[in-house]
Amino acid sequence: MITRISSGSSPAGAVFYNEQKVGKGEAQRLALRNFEGIRLATEQLTPSMVAGKLEDRAALSERVKLPTFHVSLALAKGEVVPAEDLLAIADQYMLGMGYSRQPYAVYQHHDTEHPHIHIVSVRVDETGKKISDKFEREKSNTLRQQIEKDFGLQIAEHAALRPQRSELRPVHYGEGDLKRDVSAVVQSILKDFHFSTFAQYSQLLKIYNVQAVEVVLDGSKRGLKYSALDGEGKAVGPSLKASSLPYRPTMEVVERRMKAGKKIKGDRAGSLRKAADAILSQSRDWNDFQQRLLRINVRAIPHLTKDGNLFGISFLDTRSRAIYAGSELGKVFTAGSLKQALGEEYSPLRPPTLQAQSPSLRQEAKLAQAVQAQETESYGQADLIRQLLYALSADDGVHEGEQELKRMLKKSRQKPRLS
Repeated sequence: MITRISSGSSPAGAVFYNEQKVGKGEAQRLALRNFEGIRLATEQLTPSMVAGKLEDRAALSERVKLPTFHVSLALAKGEVVPAEDLLAIADQYMLGMGYSRQPYAVYQHHDTEHPHIHIVSVRVDETGKKISDKFEREKSNTLRQQIEKDFGLQIAEHAALRPQRSELRPVHYGEGDLKRDVSAVVQSILKDFHFSTFAQYSQLLKIYNVQAVEVVLDGSKRGLKYSALDGEGKAVGPSLKASSLPYRPTMEVVERRMKAGKKIKGDRAGSLRKAADAILSQSRDWNDFQQRLLRINVRAIPHLTKDGNLFGISFLDTRSRAIYAGSELGKVFTAGSLKQALGEEYSPLRPPTLQAQSPSLRQEAKLAQAVQAQETESYGQADLIRQLLYALSADDGVHEGEQELKRMLKKSRQKPRLS
């Protein structure tokens, strides 16, 4: 089990964060403890009533600037624990932390692969004194270890809550479970990649033979349907509503990822722009330009007309898993400007040779030759990009981007920082 504690200036913010999850069907309010004076059943209290009770307690002391106590307790992936046991875990934890007499709300979340609960309380007791947070992290860790033993949970030191990334495979219609395979691709793109437009989201999905199509739901609300693509990029099989897939990858979710991705990419674009600008100044032609980009783990993705004319270009940083339109890196990286610099006729990347000096380029060369050796398969654009993503990006550094994405999502909701 993993525990994360956070503080905040307003317990209402933490309550509404969890209650919004409840409203979306992504969480459940399990219990309200020590809400004296309120005789309604737990499920009958409105979010405002829950938040108001905690705010009233926090108001007993003006000296406690961060009265919110918000903790998440996450179990290992695959552990199945009934709601009553989760509630017992919450009560044992709060007792050990010194909050057993405090008002607190317990929520079970269903929006990740790891079963977890959130507990929201206040650091001010009934007399207006602050509940001590001295050695809080150490106390929490000791409690966590005891709870793991008492409830037979996987030990955090032994169970990897963030296992190494398994290879994301393209969807092949007619092979395997369509809904499961499409969902796996969609979840990975939303979780692991940074994009800022719906077109970029679609580009990433298509690498893995998945298509997202915007539809109009009841009224004017926008929705999404996902489907598989065949080798020619045509939709095959039934379309799947976003709301029917695990974790509900709806348009609202995609838009939040776009907003977070725009900020994350903006922070990183400067260094990539500088490196790409130096590469462009040294490049003789299209092939040379693309080969040099590979040395910094960047893949150029051309957008061609049916006649093979270049009308747009994107750049996929396979290390940070971020996709940029040429214009996001600067005017010199738009299709028109690159044609002037490298030649009017775009030429696809030729497989590099093993004599290349860069380690990453040698790795790319091996991949290219391996693909070429398979006589039954073509050396396709999407195939190579898929190979690159998992040959050049299979390190632990991607977790940093994931954490940054989560931080940006929290900021975009304009709520106090949550665990």
